[in-house]
Amino acid sequence: MSSSVPRHDVIVVGSGLGGLTTAACLAACGRSVLVLEQHEMLGGCSQVFRRRKAWEFDVGVHYVGGCVPGSDGLIPTVLRGLGVEDRIAWSRMDDAGMDTVQLPEHAFRVPTSWEGLADNLAAAFPADADGLRRCVAYLRLIGEGFDRINDVPHAVGAMLPLARRPLELAQIVRGLEQPITALFARNGLSPQASAALVSLVHLHNTPPDRTPALLVAALLRHYFKAGAFFPTQGGQVLAANLTEVIRSHGGAVRTKARVRSIDVVAGRVTGVTLDEGERIAADVVVSNADAHRTFLDLVGPEHLKARTVRRIRRFERPHSIFSLYLAADIDLSATRPATNYVLHRRYDQQTTFDLMDRGRWDPDGWLAISSPTLKTGGVRHFGTPGHSSIEAFTTVPDDPAFWGGGDPYAGEDYEDRPAYQERKAEVEAVMLERTLEALPELRGHVVWQESATPQTHERYTLSRMPYGPLNSKEQIGPGRRLPVRTEIDGLYLAGASTVFLYGIAFTMRGGVGTASAIVGRDLMAAFHGGEVIADRAALPDHGPDWDPFFVCRRHAVKRGRARRDGEVVSAA
Repeated sequence: MSSSVPRHDVIVVGSGLGGLTTAACLAACGRSVLVLEQHEMLGGCSQVFRRRKAWEFDVGVHYVGGCVPGSDGLIPTVLRGLGVEDRIAWSRMDDAGMDTVQLPEHAFRVPTSWEGLADNLAAAFPADADGLRRCVAYLRLIGEGFDRINDVPHAVGAMLPLARRPLELAQIVRGLEQPITALFARNGLSPQASAALVSLVHLHNTPPDRTPALLVAALLRHYFKAGAFFPTQGGQVLAANLTEVIRSHGGAVRTKARVRSIDVVAGRVTGVTLDEGERIAADVVVSNADAHRTFLDLVGPEHLKARTVRRIRRFERPHSIFSLYLAADIDLSATRPATNYVLHRRYDQQTTFDLMDRGRWDPDGWLAISSPTLKTGGVRHFGTPGHSSIEAFTTVPDDPAFWGGGDPYAGEDYEDRPAYQERKAEVEAVMLERTLEALPELRGHVVWQESATPQTHERYTLSRMPYGPLNSKEQIGPGRRLPVRTEIDGLYLAGASTVFLYGIAFTMRGGVGTASAIVGRDLMAAFHGGEVIADRAALPDHGPDWDPFFVCRRHAVKRGRARRDGEVVSAA
């Protein structure tokens, strides 16, 4: 066995879409790249899982905006620059209602246009029609202003396209600095109408009194610019194509390779050490782990400035997510449009978050239902014909005490604890009943049921933050989120903790931003200019049996014998 330490130009820790996009860009630029993923499947929150060879469920990809082929949307632009845009098919959701919102005594659909939204809200809340139209007009103003930069406002310089629009820029700054509840107060909205405008809280999972109006505007604009879409082959297709770019350009990926530490000597990275003691050297390490894990666990406070440690410890985490996965032996798309369902049993959504702050959960809080079967119009790339997959998710506390204790990150048991099983069953039962109330045709047809708690999420992703750090007005914008370049020489960040924000489009764009910082070139500008940095001829063919699921798994390296103290295990 060789005692030499393997070396790469860049090591990427974690295979979420931010990390994979960074790795794909760097591999296409000629860097020797290694991606390390502790789970057996690549993709992070974009991965899927399958059950009984009959059903497939998406963990975190529910819908994205602006995926018109050849357009300047973030996702098409990134994929085009990496040579894979035409290798991914998209299903367009119902433009008359990408979401269907049900409040206690009101219901309305969210179409993919500002005019349609204003009209539907005014019809649902006639007494608040004028105030709602003013609110929508303001959100449109700052949302379209935000979109003029055609980018994420990751730096002050990114705002330069608005320099010649000072009044619009002032309104955008106002929308960032003030919570959306201030907009409601200025326009005299009733509590019921206010609830309608923040009903899509599942897109950011932040209390209304902490949610900047600009965030709501930017999210709506993301979908309104060119429609809402879902990848026809499921969320795994994104990670699969990025993985193929990496590997076809000389990069490597490894699953079941958990990083114990990011190694630092004299203020610069030297590589990483895996759990089993294997060391891998690199002059550049990109962490796709969340900020707390990166700095406090993988790097260690001893290598950081005191003010950095204080900042990370103050960096607020949001409450987490509970997911319910159902399979049914009927085809929902035969009778329903390509829409998501967003359910609220209360108008005062602030109460949901206040309860969680006190260590409780709200059975009447928001619940979102998303079905791949509906979103693709019944088109299936995997699974049993005539069946449906349904995913429902809601917000819950992430405090381990709420779930009966146990720390999955530390390898502690949690699944067999009676308190955990009781809590999980309690939440799952409420979610199931609410889902069946919204989709009554499922009664008697559910043939598979399981759920995932924040503990589950941490077990598979080593984080309980599927939305990244809390998306509050204090933690969004230049100087508030973390830059991709850190104080440690050679250490970079990717993913939802950075200034590029969270979500599929933003984390992929952020991956390009991280790669740009490493290579010293604005790759996103190059992509917008039509440059393709990948060698399309090197990419593998996609035949009729190509399956993104299998592209993303079975990348583990067989381990040798256990390491002795002081002995280095090779990566062969």
